Amino acid sequence: MKKSLFSTAAGLMLFFYLFSCSENVIETIDESKLTDKVSKKSLSSITNPWKDNPYKVNIVYFVPNDLDTIPDYKGRLSRIMLQLQEFYGKNLQNAGYGYTSFGLDLSSDTSVNILTVHGKNGKSSYPYSGGGSAVITELNEYFNLHPDQKKSSHTLIIMPSYYTDPLKPGGPPFYGMGRNCFALDYPGMDIDKLGIPGTEGYLATKWIGGLAHELGHGLNAPHNKELKGEHSTLGTALMGAGNSSYGKSATFLTKATAAIFSTSETFSTITRNDWYQGKNHRLSSIKAEVIDNKIILTGRYLSNAKVNSVSVYHDPFPAGANKDYDAVTWASAPINNSSFKIECPLDKFHTRNGDYEMRLTFIHENGNIVRYTYKYKFENEHPDIEKISNKDFIDRTHWEIVETDNEESGAAKNVLDFDPATTWHTRWRSPVKLLPHHFIVDMKSQHQIKGFGFMNRSNQTDCIKDIELFKSNDNINWASIGKYELILQKNWQYIDLPQQESMRYVKLKVTKNHASNQFVHLAEFAAY
Repeated sequence: MKKSLFSTAAGLMLFFYLFSCSENVIETIDESKLTDKVSKKSLSSITNPWKDNPYKVNIVYFVPNDLDTIPDYKGRLSRIMLQLQEFYGKNLQNAGYGYTSFGLDLSSDTSVNILTVHGKNGKSSYPYSGGGSAVITELNEYFNLHPDQKKSSHTLIIMPSYYTDPLKPGGPPFYGMGRNCFALDYPGMDIDKLGIPGTEGYLATKWIGGLAHELGHGLNAPHNKELKGEHSTLGTALMGAGNSSYGKSATFLTKATAAIFSTSETFSTITRNDWYQGKNHRLSSIKAEVIDNKIILTGRYLSNAKVNSVSVYHDPFPAGANKDYDAVTWASAPINNSSFKIECPLDKFHTRNGDYEMRLTFIHENGNIVRYTYKYKFENEHPDIEKISNKDFIDRTHWEIVETDNEESGAAKNVLDFDPATTWHTRWRSPVKLLPHHFIVDMKSQHQIKGFGFMNRSNQTDCIKDIELFKSNDNINWASIGKYELILQKNWQYIDLPQQESMRYVKLKVTKNHASNQFVHLAEFAAY
């Protein structure tokens, strides 16, 4: 039997209440309570607090030409999107970023304008794997013809299920692709199904929760998991396993996710002409240490734009099938837009063994995100995080490359120019000169060297792996000071020598890269 507007409104408002997570203890939601009715307030009396956001998420219903729309899709999807809007708003408020959420293009406070776009081809042209690109190509053509209908750079694309069995929906793309994200529609896709026992409730959580999760990707958020101990208080992180808990048990946005959303275009109440444009940002120092059973990260940075938040992601690596879903996160405000301090208690990690990847993330007010990536590992439950700390480099202002065997698209001198965007790159076009490759640095005077620093470019394909270092005081007589291995890491990594060595000239000899081909590159080289 069709539910009344009263029932729908009451269920919707109850759901808003149940998912208004706060920093206080929140009990795990009893599924039976999700069907209780608590309010007689009509949806028609609601005033949408984000209707005046200048940028709106584009909601597109994309229909292959051999399928039809699913009945009442505009009504059902409107209810879902308005619910998600409230959910996001409450969670940003709880995280300290104010009661803010993404804008939606509304025909009324209870109805979302959904663009229905019919594809040029049948569903076989838009498969789960690879079909997203084909859809986006057609949507770009559509928006080029109808530019007034594109309300922001963020688009949620919903496609009808390819399967006729209403209890087995699936088929179309279902993932995030940059600022585009995909979800699907099926007859039971309705918030009234959330939390009810049985197959219909399971499917509603899976597919509506999945939509909520993929929307997060489309609004710039990566995966991350709730901290150890948070599940019993806040529930499951939406950008972790939240697509399997949303509507069934407590689900929330981590502070790191909320920090990203707070500078997303569609959450803004003001207009800008520089959304997501890159900013000149440089991490000038970083120190990592363990004090009182906490990883404490401090550092300084230079930026020509305001940084709203600094976040850190600690991701078990390699993480296998879970990839970054297992990353635990912390976020904090910067100090005077020039420095930061983040404390990460070790008892909040789910696992304290093996390899980790740490991603230090700076979120600018225009939504531009700059990330620095580091590798470390836990041994006996203790992280060797100290190795991330910057070394005190010897001044290399007047250093010079005096020899290299090979350079093409990037000169060897680029490793001394203090600019990680420029690189030494050996010849990659045929005929390719075979490994090994080398360059020699004249440090202009003798130095007592404890070790060397290496920085890779952002695209880590063909990064250096195996090296041998040599020393000389006359650029004629050379002595090896050891063979070493560099890791796949964008930011500075360090090779400590077994003992301090005196030298004026240093030769870097590369014998192998991480891709097992014959060319290599390096962004920066230094000594300490």
